[in-house]
Amino acid sequence: MPLQRDEQLFEFLSLGGFAAGLNWAVVFNKRSAFDAWQIEVVAAYRPEQITNLLSNSAIIRNRRKIEAVIHNARLIQQIRTTQSFKDYLWQQLGHQQLIIQPQYYDELPRTTITGDRIAQHLQQVGFKFVGPVTINAWLVNTGFITARPDQLGIITTTPRPSSTMLPPRSPHQLGHFKP
Repeated sequence: MPLQRDEQLFEFLSLGGFAAGLNWAVVFNKRSAFDAWQIEVVAAYRPEQITNLLSNSAIIRNRRKIEAVIHNARLIQQIRTTQSFKDYLWQQLGHQQLIIQPQYYDELPRTTITGDRIAQHLQQVGFKFVGPVTINAWLVNTGFITARPDQLGIITTTPRPSSTMLPPRSPHQLGHFKP
């Protein structure tokens, strides 16, 4: 199911950035150092906190990735002056959940047109460590793309700015797969 809390979306986005080039299990087990992913707290980190994080063996100590987390928190904080990060993402997705119905998990694509488009948009507005593969995985992990063989996670009412509701559509109907 799609995540509802901005802090969860921020955490998963950050972990996806840390995972770039690394084993996901390593990343997942080293996620505890960022003040419970409170966006305002992380956005306020100063150089001393970066130095402390770089000496923390409980996390991945990559300066560029740590600075990207802080930078991205500041961007999310700016977005939240007008709307929630969750609502911002639904807006970028056209208020439409992408449904991929693979028979097996290994059939999932590494990228989709939707993931590519969102990655490009996030890069244009300044987010860091948001490449197409990372963003596609993030969209799946957060439920904006549902990709379960058992078809769980499909929402029937995607948040929309008006009362007009469209039925869920497949990736092929939406043109999400590259020819």
